[in-house]
Amino acid sequence: MTPRRPDSGTTDVRAAILGAATALFKERGVDGLSMRQIANEIGYSATTIYLHFEDKDALMLAVCSAGFEEFGATLEAAARSAASPLDGIRASGDAYVRFALNNPMLYDVMFLRPKEWALPAPGDPDSLHAFAMLVGAAMSAGQLRQGDPREAAALLWSGMHGVASSTLVFQGQINGLEPDAAVARARAVTDALLASLT
Repeated sequence: MTPRRPDSGTTDVRAAILGAATALFKERGVDGLSMRQIANEIGYSATTIYLHFEDKDALMLAVCSAGFEEFGATLEAAARSAASPLDGIRASGDAYVRFALNNPMLYDVMFLRPKEWALPAPGDPDSLHAFAMLVGAAMSAGQLRQGDPREAAALLWSGMHGVASSTLVFQGQINGLEPDAAVARARAVTDALLASLT
């Protein structure tokens, strides 16, 4: 058993636990992750983890909450780099699919097979809310016809999700699902959906 260190109640330890849990989760998935493995990674006893997280579900909620924050920041950065709201939607679509392909285990519990601990509360994640605001900005700029921004965002989101999820599920089994091809396909789907909204 790893000896307990004197600073095991500090926020730095909590961050170390969360970082190790995230790295192991991304590598092995939730079923291949144990509190003992996390403790071994950071050099503390497994008991130390329970000073910061009530149980594995609470720890996985923190991992997924951080994942949603990273996902939202990735989409927001892509949108900000674009010249217009419409280009921002396209860039967000590219970023969406790349995030999914780069974080398959995380995307799985966030969007494919969500667990009861994957979302902190019912309702839209902040990333979808921000995307709906981007769609609303495109409507206000006359780049998309007026309508319900949240509904239009959900339509576009569904297209991105379809490409990302089918690529993750069938990659290596069906030809043409390599990452660059998936991003190009997502862009084509996004463009087709945007055309339906103009």
